[in-house]
Amino acid sequence: MKKLLLIIYNKVLERLMGFGLIRTKTFIVNSKNIVFHDLGNNNLLKGIGINGFESHENETIKLIKKYNWEVDNFFDIGSNIGHYAVIASLYLENVDVVAVEPFPLNSEYIDKLKVNNNLSFSLVKKAVDSTTGETKTFYFPVSKSSSKLPGTGTLINSFEGSGGTYDDLPFETVQVDTITLDDLTEDSGDNILIKMDCEGNEFNILKPSSLLARNNVDFIIEIMINDLDKNQVFTLMKEHGYNGFLITNAGLIQENRPLTLPKPDRSDRTLWRNHFFTKKSVSEIEKFSIENYGHWI
Repeated sequence: MKKLLLIIYNKVLERLMGFGLIRTKTFIVNSKNIVFHDLGNNNLLKGIGINGFESHENETIKLIKKYNWEVDNFFDIGSNIGHYAVIASLYLENVDVVAVEPFPLNSEYIDKLKVNNNLSFSLVKKAVDSTTGETKTFYFPVSKSSSKLPGTGTLINSFEGSGGTYDDLPFETVQVDTITLDDLTEDSGDNILIKMDCEGNEFNILKPSSLLARNNVDFIIEIMINDLDKNQVFTLMKEHGYNGFLITNAGLIQENRPLTLPKPDRSDRTLWRNHFFTKKSVSEIEKFSIENYGHWI
């Protein structure tokens, strides 16, 4: 009965946000009040409005909060509403945080979020790609179920007619400027943590980057089960000496291939999971996992 009442309550809350009757919500993030606005404009915003600030990809949030290695710069590439930029700026001490979001409406949202909450992270309004200084087509979904602020978007058309992940969704396009990973991180310090959610463009971004030759750059990369390049990304990272780990709430699970599973509510096609790539030794990750999760899987 309690479960049914909770479902009904959440549905009502979602409708109220969708109609604009509940527009803001305040969360306490590491002892600081953070106000998110226009909750009805984005499915991610609705989700955290209903389930809490750390409900979205909470296993990845947990890793970032527990990340205790030295880090000078954190890049949230494909920032969407700035969710991870907020987390990193409030939990990673003395770290220069950069949100990267090319879609105009979403970057405007992040700008407003920064100002309203007096947050200090930077914002780059470009798409990370294999080249700098180009203007490219950016694809985003439009349908009755699509939110006003798209929850996804990509330089690679994976929407209607493409045979890609979102083949069931109609789309529109906008022109965006590009920047390479090397140019984006040019003025960074020695130790970098990069989170990437680029909807299938990760391989094109990573392949030409000199960062992969370094020993002090860690990555959190989203991989989907039907990404055409999921094995390419994993193989590329392994070729450059990276160890791969599936990020879970129970700890980091070492992978020799990308561990992804089908997601039933997307026609058994996709499960979005984040993976941690590092050149730190497996024994060091084992120690980290035991200290922070209580065990090693």
